[in-house]
Amino acid sequence: MTYNTMGRAILVGATLLSSTSVLAQTAAAEAGASNAPPPIIVTAQRREQSLQDVPLAVSAFGSTELETMQVSNTLDLVNYVPNLIGHHNTAVGTANAYSMRGLSNTESISTFDPPVGTYIDDIYVSRQGANNFSLFDVERVEVLRGPQGTLFGRNTTGGAINVIMARPQDEFGGYAEIGYGRFNRVQLRGSVDVPLIADSLLTKVSGYYIESDGYVRNQITGERLNGEENWGLRGAVRARLSDSVLWDVSADYIHNSNANLPHFYDPTTDQRITFTRISTENPLGPGLVSSRLADNAAGNLAESYSVSSNIEVEIGSDATLNVITGYRHLYQEFLTESLAGATGVVIDGVNLVSARPGTGIPLASDSWHGQFSQEIKFSGSAFDGVLDYVAGVYYINETNETDFANLVAIINGPTFRNGDRVMSNDTEAYAGYIQGDLHATPELTLTAGIRYTDERKTIEFSPNANPLPPTSRAVPFDTQDLIDLGIPTEQRSRVWTPRFAIQYQAADDVMLFASATRGFKSGGWNARAYSPDNAAAFTRETIWSFEGGVRSEWFDRRLTVNLTGFYFTDYDQQLPGGGLNPLTGSITYLTRNVADMENYGIEAEISTTPVTGLNLFWSFGLQDASYKNINSVTQAQQADCLAGDVTACNVSVVTPNGGIAEPTRAPSFTSTVGGSYNWELGNGFSLQPSVNWNYISSTWVSTSNDPRGFQPGHSVVNAGLTLRSEAGWSLGLECNNCFDDLYMTSFLIYPYLSEPGRWMARLRYDF
Repeated sequence: MTYNTMGRAILVGATLLSSTSVLAQTAAAEAGASNAPPPIIVTAQRREQSLQDVPLAVSAFGSTELETMQVSNTLDLVNYVPNLIGHHNTAVGTANAYSMRGLSNTESISTFDPPVGTYIDDIYVSRQGANNFSLFDVERVEVLRGPQGTLFGRNTTGGAINVIMARPQDEFGGYAEIGYGRFNRVQLRGSVDVPLIADSLLTKVSGYYIESDGYVRNQITGERLNGEENWGLRGAVRARLSDSVLWDVSADYIHNSNANLPHFYDPTTDQRITFTRISTENPLGPGLVSSRLADNAAGNLAESYSVSSNIEVEIGSDATLNVITGYRHLYQEFLTESLAGATGVVIDGVNLVSARPGTGIPLASDSWHGQFSQEIKFSGSAFDGVLDYVAGVYYINETNETDFANLVAIINGPTFRNGDRVMSNDTEAYAGYIQGDLHATPELTLTAGIRYTDERKTIEFSPNANPLPPTSRAVPFDTQDLIDLGIPTEQRSRVWTPRFAIQYQAADDVMLFASATRGFKSGGWNARAYSPDNAAAFTRETIWSFEGGVRSEWFDRRLTVNLTGFYFTDYDQQLPGGGLNPLTGSITYLTRNVADMENYGIEAEISTTPVTGLNLFWSFGLQDASYKNINSVTQAQQADCLAGDVTACNVSVVTPNGGIAEPTRAPSFTSTVGGSYNWELGNGFSLQPSVNWNYISSTWVSTSNDPRGFQPGHSVVNAGLTLRSEAGWSLGLECNNCFDDLYMTSFLIYPYLSEPGRWMARLRYDF
């Protein structure tokens, strides 16, 4: 799409006073006599509101919608939200890398924070390494687009994914489900509500188990790679301590073994293959890495547990106090190999033309992450409902330790180390916030809010004893080496992030709004560097975003048309990048501020229930992203590349020929069209077919615009068919990526490929 075409699209959107919405697919029968779905209640402004009354870009999905759309984990959401794409991170299948309106992150190390924050029951999930989790016991999911720097705060320059877990119910009940699918995938899920004391003490226990064979064949070892073993348990208690005090507490444990090792697609055999010499059965051993990493084998494991508590106290009739406490712990272990053990690789798009076994670049990592957060929030109304407010204080403390080693394993030759070290980095942040909605007239509401954040980060390095000889670039270093070079080992951010909005109820079912919001993401370090001079600090990233739109419902809420227009400038954008150093044969990791990014576009979500049982929807996004004000460090790198320094080319945002790249993962057009129909068969049976078609226009998945990292426009179709009985059981058959479309999701040396299509049959009983 050309810049002028996009400009005309934005002009049309501005004429329509565009805005946001929800994908409303709830069956009309659930709404009673009306064909329209019931209003959706969200907490996008940290208090309960009807979605159509919220002057934010937010998409919301209830448990029924999630089941119909076959959303079984957080990554599946990208098929249904305008201008949101995502994929498994390189090597790490437990981590999701989201790109919201072109703001993205493909780095899971703890010195770099994602721009799209993940929250579970209002508690921030700091580490990307475990943000891909199964949605097995969820009430709803809200996806907020644009910076959420006032009420959500931490690092949400791109947006936030807010998962609200199901609460224990007043009556005994639950469900049990078993499924079987492609690659011998076995899936078990279940939940049971057990009220111990009627209306006073309610409990819930939920769990799931997933096991699947690998879909990648290792040509060296014969093993199958990129399989999955994933299980989890969650317990929740709801205690009504008095008429005015409610206490929700929950705990969970998740064991997720899910790798995303690089591989190739061989069109001559229709197989996914790799030539790596790392093995799932044989660990690296102490001859190659330090002692804690010696037991690492090919794959990825993330073990996490968390405890959360929310004490809610009603203060009079117009105010509520919430005391929200959370603790999360994550242990992650992985071993990957970035070259897939191949040399002489020739690729035509996603198809492998030729390759043979060659040098490997293994990366082994063990990491431990703990976070404690405490929030005290007040919400309510004052002056007879003229003012609604939310205010609070927030504290988080995060500790991280990462033990990681990078090797160069020459085929039929020696193995060298690029680095083997331990990094410790901690974060401590305090914040206070307040937002008020002043209802100046019954139709006009003015919103103002602000948050102050004081955040401190520290870092330390220490080398491990390693028996291997170093590569020419490998220099064991410690914290003092950074200090001697003038690289700060502590960073402090003190930032104000305000928000202003105005909304006008033009008619009973038509609301117009406009807003301006600031957000920020604190700085960090290029922690994967092999030498102290490259372990440089990068500064915080800030964003100002402007939105305007309309929310509208028509024909007794049978038709919802919601549009959003946005424009933002993201200053000092932080960008992770990696490229193959042609002189050393190793990877150059480069994470830093590169430039300002400008983006503007339109987002639309349209849904209708024209007749009872039939639900249709269309959501789409348009955007035009570009880099502005290239910073001096990037300009110097570009000059070195143009002067003949090949190590400065094809890394970060400098292209192979010395130009400045286009922003990565910012397709000009995303679209999802779909629907479902609830067909009553009689005798207590119903049949529900569903289908959706997701399209993403061409985009770069390589930050440096390596020609091999260009993904043309592609489509994915998902479909399902479910037979239900009033007796409580249902039988479903579904497919994800039904036509087995193959496309690139990321790029590091070689393209990373999408998962193959899957089908599954599921039997469920609700009791």
